[in-house]
Amino acid sequence: MRSALTESAITLKGHSESTQQPLLQWPGKHLAVQVDVPSARPRECFAATSGQGGLLLHGDNKDALSWLLAQGYAGKVQLIYIDPPYDSGVAWTSRVRLRGESATQIGERLEYVDSWPPGGYLQFMAERLLLLRELMAPTGTLWLHCDHRRQSHLYLLLEEIFGPECFLNTISWRSQTARGAKVHAHYFPHSAHSIHIFRRSADGVPVWNPPRREIVLSRAEAAGQFMEDESGFFRTSHPGSYSFERLVALHAEGRIYAPFGGEVVVDEPERRVYGSNGGTIGIKYYLQKRGRSRFVVTRAVDNLWDDIPGLGTIPSEDVNYPTQKTTGLLRRIIETGTDAGDLVLDAFCGSGTTLAVAEGLGRPWIGCDANWRAVRTSALRVMQNSFNAKTQGGTGEEEDSGAEISDGARAIGEGQIVGIAGQEAEKTSGGTAEVSVTLAGGTVQVQIHSFRSSPVEALAEPPTDWRALVHAVLIDPAYNGAVFRTGLMDAPRGKTALVAGYYEVPVDAKQCGPVAVRLVDVAGGEVLVVVAANAIIRL
Repeated sequence: MRSALTESAITLKGHSESTQQPLLQWPGKHLAVQVDVPSARPRECFAATSGQGGLLLHGDNKDALSWLLAQGYAGKVQLIYIDPPYDSGVAWTSRVRLRGESATQIGERLEYVDSWPPGGYLQFMAERLLLLRELMAPTGTLWLHCDHRRQSHLYLLLEEIFGPECFLNTISWRSQTARGAKVHAHYFPHSAHSIHIFRRSADGVPVWNPPRREIVLSRAEAAGQFMEDESGFFRTSHPGSYSFERLVALHAEGRIYAPFGGEVVVDEPERRVYGSNGGTIGIKYYLQKRGRSRFVVTRAVDNLWDDIPGLGTIPSEDVNYPTQKTTGLLRRIIETGTDAGDLVLDAFCGSGTTLAVAEGLGRPWIGCDANWRAVRTSALRVMQNSFNAKTQGGTGEEEDSGAEISDGARAIGEGQIVGIAGQEAEKTSGGTAEVSVTLAGGTVQVQIHSFRSSPVEALAEPPTDWRALVHAVLIDPAYNGAVFRTGLMDAPRGKTALVAGYYEVPVDAKQCGPVAVRLVDVAGGEVLVVVAANAIIRL
């Protein structure tokens, strides 16, 4: 295994070059990557609730990962979760839906195309896995999420890059239940995904917090599965190597079970504890009672995860981005493989579930995606609990030059969107907005009077209320022209809720202006309106 980092290039090679293990082959295979280190510029900043914050990198993740290595992140990432393309041959789309009480779907928009030339997919994955390996901490783990199409190929590729001795397990996750057309699928429907887990090195001991799961039973369910005595429902376990003294103490607590309706016999001279009717005694473990008629069983988690529902069963989590994963899945993964404060990376962040969960758990995070709408969706999810849309906001007093950034330039507790290799955000949508700004004391009052979006109006007649066209409103009360700092966000949850359209943001009156208002429409386009300082009404 070799790696070398210079100022201008990264060259990495896989583990298998010096081993005799079986190798995966594909057209154009080249198990090495050499990438010029790209430039990067901050585009946006926003508050993060946990006090940890993170980086959202907009651009090809090969360039983004190379940039992270050049910035000193090598060996710093404790957990990497990736949900890459599956080589499905599908052009993935999301819905375009008006908001409000009469919310209707008016079309679809393309998010990404998951089609590859021969050998292209595996070469794409190999290059990125080589970069990800270098970012992992010595005690770190990588969790690669895939489906039936490529899971066997990806497992062999991971073995070739990390080494067979670094394999920890493969999770089988029931992502959905068979319904609709799937019920009639030939050779059984595909209802499970695989998650391959690898550690950084053979001699590394990963951070590992074994998860437990709770199963809540009714009284009837508990009675059907467990025995009951005056202390409640219980199961039994073999006494194993318990000492005589310990068995006597457990008997005094009423926790020894004698089979076949017998009594517990304590034979002091022989130092034995046994059942009067024969059989092997057991140790009682009682179910926890919750409420009047609910009972909780706590069980270990193995590599078959059928207790975490997929998005089809939790529509309330849907953020309208294809292949979205649920928060329950990422919560279990992050809690298992990290401790508080550990860095989490998702190189295909998509809908932003990994970043939102990491933020909520107090883990700093890094996300990458080449699709600007994925970056925007992820940022909105992280910010969702940071702002009250109508009454709260930041001061907008911070300054940023927009120059090249380096490790440590980001403030603690701040999220930052960074454009990689000159990647420009899609900040225009062919839309227009009329906005007025009033400064009254230490408060900026922003009123949006109208909004139009040409892409949305090309799909349907414009609604009477312009707010039905808007997915989110972001406000920077002291825009410096280079980096947009979100001081207030209005991104209402649910399909029917509308943005407010009027906002009050606390500011330093001496530093107010220009004020920038960014409107994200329901088709994913964006309009930026900047109200110059001399155009602000001052009361």
